[in-house]
Amino acid sequence: MTKDRITNKTMALSHRHFLLLPLLIPVAIAVGLLLVCPWADSPTPSSAREQWISVQPQVLENRLGLIGRIQAVQQKILTAPFDSFISEVLTHEGQQVESGQMLLRLDTAQVDIQLRQARIELLKAKREARQLQNWDSSIDVLRARRGVQSAHATLSNTQANLSDTRALFERGIVARIEVETLAQQEKNQQQDLLAAKEELRTVEARGTGEELRIAEMNLINAQAHYQAVSAQREEQELRAPFAGVVMRPVAPDSGKAIVVQPGQQVSQGTPLFVVAGLNRLQVLTQVEETDLYQLKVGMPVQITGDGFSGLILRGNVTSIGMQSNAAESQGAYYDVVVEMDRSLPESRQDIRLGMSAHLQVILHRNENGFAVPVEALSYGEDGKAYILWRPTSGEPMQKVAVTPGKAVAQGVEVSGIDAGEILVPRTHPDNLTSIEPMSINLESH
Repeated sequence: MTKDRITNKTMALSHRHFLLLPLLIPVAIAVGLLLVCPWADSPTPSSAREQWISVQPQVLENRLGLIGRIQAVQQKILTAPFDSFISEVLTHEGQQVESGQMLLRLDTAQVDIQLRQARIELLKAKREARQLQNWDSSIDVLRARRGVQSAHATLSNTQANLSDTRALFERGIVARIEVETLAQQEKNQQQDLLAAKEELRTVEARGTGEELRIAEMNLINAQAHYQAVSAQREEQELRAPFAGVVMRPVAPDSGKAIVVQPGQQVSQGTPLFVVAGLNRLQVLTQVEETDLYQLKVGMPVQITGDGFSGLILRGNVTSIGMQSNAAESQGAYYDVVVEMDRSLPESRQDIRLGMSAHLQVILHRNENGFAVPVEALSYGEDGKAYILWRPTSGEPMQKVAVTPGKAVAQGVEVSGIDAGEILVPRTHPDNLTSIEPMSINLESH
């Protein structure tokens, strides 16, 4: 009886182990995988953390993009030289003209009156200056000299009569009253002589003092006035100062284009036409103060535009503004002028004044430079940069000291290496997920 119970218990235990067998098989497989796969605890191989890349000399550039508008380098506003009426208009907006070509003619009736009046003033000034320059022989000086001579002669006669009368008085022939009368006349005539001499000095001084200088300056002013009016008279025909295209001027107060027509009254200084030369073009743009330090006069520039698609023009920075544009409320902007090369392509007729242009200012250019990723640079204890380099894939690796330069699109420009391969550590290795071991609790029932 006891033996049968033991046998039954053994069979029951064997049956329970047989039931647990399906659960033990996955556990064994998982343990086997953990033992075979090394990524759970093993370090990542070096080939997964670094790579060799080829470096070759190439063109390295650093650019600054700007937007501006095309304008003429040579541009002049033609204004009315004097108050007048427009007599004839011989051109129109957009017309190309040659140097010296007549554009407009003004009426000269008013300026002719001014010219004649200026001529009268000039003649008067010449006459006055001539009189003072020859003052010693002038009528006034001669009259004053005759006055001195007359006073002197009268005084001499009176003195002679006084001498004779005194002799007669001493002999008792004439009365004392006659002597006293002649003596008084002598005194009066002496005063007259002194006055005549003073007047002569005053009259003679007019030809050598301030009067002469004033007359000479009046003559200079009259000559300048006459020449100015005469020059205005000669500008009754407005001509193109150089070859170019005719444009309408803009009124400074309203900002509207000015239209000129025959019979229209214009004042001196009124803008009539703008002539812009097409031989030399430039682009006016603005740069923010944060980028201003990068620009230098003479830097090369590539110029493109939607209005002349397909053309790549070249130019150079010719001027950089010294004062910010006060009209800009957001930050400080400075005017920059880029002049186009004079050797424009034949299709330059597609380029119009006022077109927008896209500028690429070449801040830095190296025809045969080397650029490496930032990750390839390492620094020693002395603070100097170096890279791990080898000539070819079969050569041993070398530690080469380099000098980092400017940041470019390809990375960082460096000097001190030759063509070859450099070692670059990978900054983003693959993140492999480890498998956690399974835990199974076997409970006996």
